[in-house]
Amino acid sequence: MSNAHASDGVARPPTRLSSLLGRLGWRTAGAAQPYPLLRHFLLIVLPVLALGFTGLLMASALALSTVAERVYEADAAGRHVSMAAIVGAAAPEALAAIASGDFPEPADTARTKALLAEKAEMFGLTCVALIATRGTSYVNEGPACPSLDTERRKDIVTYIARELSTPEARLFKAIEDPVPAWLVASIAPSDRGAVVIATVQASAPLDNVIGASINAWIGGLGLALIVALGVALVLVAQMQNEIDRRSETLSFARDRIARFVSRHVRTSALGAERARRSESTVLFMDIRDFSSFAESESPDETAALVATIAGIGFAAVQAHGGDVDRLIGDGLIARFDGPDRVDRAFTAATEILRRIAAARTARAVGIGLTDGEVVEATIAVGDRADATILGRTVNLSARLCSTAQAGEIVAAATLTPPRTCALLDVGTETLTPKGHRQPVTARRLRLTSASAVLRTPTARVAARSRSQPA
Repeated sequence: MSNAHASDGVARPPTRLSSLLGRLGWRTAGAAQPYPLLRHFLLIVLPVLALGFTGLLMASALALSTVAERVYEADAAGRHVSMAAIVGAAAPEALAAIASGDFPEPADTARTKALLAEKAEMFGLTCVALIATRGTSYVNEGPACPSLDTERRKDIVTYIARELSTPEARLFKAIEDPVPAWLVASIAPSDRGAVVIATVQASAPLDNVIGASINAWIGGLGLALIVALGVALVLVAQMQNEIDRRSETLSFARDRIARFVSRHVRTSALGAERARRSESTVLFMDIRDFSSFAESESPDETAALVATIAGIGFAAVQAHGGDVDRLIGDGLIARFDGPDRVDRAFTAATEILRRIAAARTARAVGIGLTDGEVVEATIAVGDRADATILGRTVNLSARLCSTAQAGEIVAAATLTPPRTCALLDVGTETLTPKGHRQPVTARRLRLTSASAVLRTPTARVAARSRSQPA
């Protein structure tokens, strides 16, 4: 008979509900807990990526806006050079006067303003100004040149001239008064000398064009990032499904396999495979006259008898804090640990006898009980391993069980059953178990109600045989 534990519950394969609850972070009792990859992705990775992508989009928008301004600034500086050349060709005296820091003659000023007005209309500028590099003189023209007093104009001109302290310098400034506009100023060299040319253009149309371009770029980039996040989410969800499936399959297989081994075996399998000694009470149970039953009955009936008695023994051992080390043939070996282990072992043995008598099984059992040192060891051969208990105490329990009659407990004389156990002390005798040099004093115990034992045919036969003279 293989080492299998009887169990009231049967392991079930994972359900869709448990898988869904697992992905959301809730765990059902006894369920496996695989790594919550999807949950971590949704609660940690996804918010971080969303913040990062938001920051990236904002930085991209700012960068695109800055690039657009720099492109406009460079384009305006190129127009300034063209304007200086045109004014130098059409009004050379005016350009020369401004370059030297003087105001041009009225006629030259009028001609220069006409040229500036023409260029302002051509390029959509609201104001164009020619300024001496030292800020001492200027000429400006345009539909929206600010109407400022002399002091205010001098301040503006001086500011522009100061910002353009080097020939390569350019000035870009967004202004709001009198209307939102962009101001670009640069030093334009000419044959008549270098002058500062400043142009002002309304920024609303430019902002609309640049905003539309930025929105298109950001929209495309944002869409690509959203698609990337969606693909990542799908992949992570698929990975989580695979993790859950494998974890639940392993858990299901582990639970099924766990039914075939004892609690101590499972503990040993999860820890270091090292032998150790411990104090335990060992219970050995065996079916009396089982061979004759197996020879005369069908395999199904034989297996049913073993399953019924093993189930009773397993339930009684577990109910009283014991652990079935293994099922072996038509019997089982169990251990009890702790300071009250002897009392619990007697209580479990008494319950086994009562329940088997009440079940009216075709055969009864004999039980051996001993207490002492056992060796817990993992025995491995090739790719197979088993954790079990070994030693004299285990062997002696088996030998005492072999001497027990049907419905009888044979225990070492040093063990005293608790008063709560309704056991009758039949007597004490000295036995010399097979394989043991020293004799062992043991006591025979039965249920106090003889009728509970004599319900079974085997018990009645055993009773009649003992009543007959040798």
